[in-house]
Formats: sequence, C-alpha cells, structure tokens
Amino acid sequence: MAAVSKKALQTIPSFELDTNYLFVHKEALAESNFGCDNTNELIGGGFGLYSSVKVKEKIGPLKSQFYRIGFCRRGSLQVDCGLETFVHHPNSIHFNFPNQLFSLQNKSEDMYSWYILFSQDFADELLPAASMESQFPFFDYAGVPFFDLSTEEAELMANQFLAIDSEIRADLPDKTRAIKLILNLILITAKRSYIRQGLQSAYHNQRDSSLVIRFKKLVAQHFISVRSVATYASQLAVSSKHLGKVIKQETGKNASDFIDDMLMMEIKALLRHSMLSISEIAYQLDFSDPSHLTKFFKKKDGRTPLAYRNAATVQ
Repeated sequence: MAAVSKKALQTIPSFELDTNYLFVHKEALAESNFGCDNTNELIGGGFGLYSSVKVKEKIGPLKSQFYRIGFCRRGSLQVDCGLETFVHHPNSIHFNFPNQLFSLQNKSEDMYSWYILFSQDFADELLPAASMESQFPFFDYAGVPFFDLSTEEAELMANQFLAIDSEIRADLPDKTRAIKLILNLILITAKRSYIRQGLQSAYHNQRDSSLVIRFKKLVAQHFISVRSVATYASQLAVSSKHLGKVIKQETGKNASDFIDDMLMMEIKALLRHSMLSISEIAYQLDFSDPSHLTKFFKKKDGRTPLAYRNAATVQ
C-alpha cells in the first residue's frame, strides 16, 4: 500500500475557477447571449454568470475551490450539496462553498436555471473571507444550503441576476465593481429569505467571532493532516485553552468536534462516491491503520464504514 501515492488515490477531483473550468460544467460554448455562456473568460478573473444552456447532463461529484449559486427557473434537477441531496424546482436556490462536495444529475427535459460561480478573491473587496459564512450562513457546512424563495423574492432575485447579465453585455466602465455590488444584493436577498423562513434556527454559529471563523477555515484546509487543536491554536497565535473556551462559548461545540466533523464528511464522501477500499481510505486520510478508521467512524456514526457504504448504495 505504501508504494501507492495518496495523489494517485484521489478520486474526488477538485477544481479552481479558471478558463478551463467552463468545459467541466458545459458541453461547449453555448449559442446564448446570457451572461458568460458563449465565452470561457471570467469577469475580473473570478466571476461567471451562466444559464443551463449546454450544461452537462451530469456534473461531479467534485469539489470546487470557489462559491456557487444555482437558481432554478423551470423544470427540475437533482443537486448534491455536501452529503445532502436536493431536487431543484422553480424558485429554489442552492449555495455551495469551497471544498464542499457538489454534483448535478437527473435533469428534466424542460429544466432551465441560472447559476453564478465566483472566487473568494473576486468577492474580497466587499465580502472578506473572514466574514463570508458569518454573514451568510448558507455558506457554512452547519447551515441550510438549499431552500425555496417566495414568488416575490424569486422575482427580485431574477431581476438581480438579469442586472448582472445587463452589466456583462453593456461592458461599461466599472463593470466588475457593479457586478460585485449586485452579487452582494443577491446574497442579502437570499439571507432575508433564509431569516424569514426561520432557517437560521438550524444554524448555531451566529455569534461566531473572527477567531472561530479563522479556526474553522484552517480546519477545512488542513483537517486531513492536522488533527491537533494545539497546532491550530499555535497557527492562530492563541493558547489551546483560550481557543477551546471561545469555540465552546460561541458554538456550543468542542474545537475537536469541528475537526472530527470535517473528517467524517470526507470519509462519507469517499465511501459514497469512490471505489476505494476501507484500507485505501484509511491510508489516504492518514489513519495509522484501517481498524482506527473503523473505530473512529463507528463512534461518530454508530455504523461501520462498510455498513454506511452499503446503506448509501441502496438509497
């Protein structure tokens, strides 16, 4: 086993938002004047607006190093956000964030949707990384990534998407800044709907401080190789005791719980979406041996990894 590199075992591809990514989600350039359908260029180097014209029948499972907003206008399709499966229908919207599992399939013949892809670098001027998930909880793994808009909210959302389309086609000075402002409005509109529907009650991190957010982002980046709270505390220039206290006060969870949660999501993703054996998954995720992975998984889920895989296959 040691002779096989972990890179060679990687089965869930991860993508940056660049000019090549168009051909991951589109069959080809589309004969459409909407947004960026007919070009692989990105606005400001990190933003694209698209319709579902020429979108592939199946996308993923994959991980993206950028954000995604999908807004269904007609028909239906199945979308996986993280480990949850949803079915789009008119006026439903979904959100994906960096490193989250994503897939799309089972489109109806009449399906038509709009979607936005954007990088953190593009958003930074108005929406710094440190505040993204605290301002917009649907961009956090503990939030609700998929929900319906009311008729009035959907009409407002549609007008905002169309306003970005108009900016792209007009190509006037300060186009990129205008698009950033409209993107912010889209997120605010979504958040207002989120609050109206009481979805924030499913999100327990609304008091997150900058320290908690920075810790969570570090964990999301390094949980496979770094599982020590003390190491993260050192990187954040605080003591382990202080970090643990702040996280417990503001989230109700232990710091180690966040590391374990990320690790469980990765194990489940590999069990569901890859043919890797339990031994190969243990090796890829830096467990000392398969029995340690099985013990960890059973403690968290109540089932063995094999039982989870078998149940996921039946679903």
